[in-house]
Amino acid sequence: MNILFIGDIVGKSGRDVISSLLYSLKKENKIDLVIANGENSAHGKGITYKIYNSLISDGIDYITMGNHTYSKSEINTYMDDMRNLVVPYNHKLRTTDNYYKIIEYKGLRICLTNILSDVLIGEADGDAYEAFEKVLENTRHLNPDFYFVDLHAEATATKRVFIEHFKEYAKVVVGTHTHVQTADERMIGDCAFITDVGMCGSYDSVIGRDIEESIITNVYHDKTHFTVSNAPAIFCAVVIEIDEKLKKPVSIRRIQIRP
Repeated sequence: MNILFIGDIVGKSGRDVISSLLYSLKKENKIDLVIANGENSAHGKGITYKIYNSLISDGIDYITMGNHTYSKSEINTYMDDMRNLVVPYNHKLRTTDNYYKIIEYKGLRICLTNILSDVLIGEADGDAYEAFEKVLENTRHLNPDFYFVDLHAEATATKRVFIEHFKEYAKVVVGTHTHVQTADERMIGDCAFITDVGMCGSYDSVIGRDIEESIITNVYHDKTHFTVSNAPAIFCAVVIEIDEKLKKPVSIRRIQIRP
């Protein structure tokens, strides 16, 4: 079984590169399941019902989120209809139990969940370690074969500590949030890990944001309207191979396609 996890989708250019590449990538890599982080898919912050449906139509099976989950207020209106959306367990604004999904495929039961770190992320309610302990407590009765965690975190050390502490349960931990793909994908024991998957967003940008607007904001400290770059996008993802008999991952590799 091969799982494709796609890094943070940023704005229209990120959505467009997925539309153009996903079909061929699924075929080329014999992908069985596609998961993507969509917390920046709507103009750089949040997701809309329309965009959710569009991403699902493009071939994404499940969408995870992050600190910008509730940036678009309509998410609460349509949450019940966004059945394959997974929100962070420890987001301060969470009002739904959609913080995990049990994925049953080829005889496997995988618990997909989404966790925020509280390091430099103000939307987190408590740290990532406490949050995952609660997820384990709440879902053990469902008897998953292993947990697949989208760990939305700023600090690299947070992600490494997380997998070292929880590797008995979390057999896949993919980092998101920084939008910069790290070259440290590896198996840590039976756990597939990467510090950050990277993004699907404008390559000539500041992590997806318009360059000039970013300079005005950060250098001159002028208030601006958050502007997503519309330049052609980079595509970042990882492929995780799962041994169905052993019920655990056996490899992880990066994909990075630049425009």
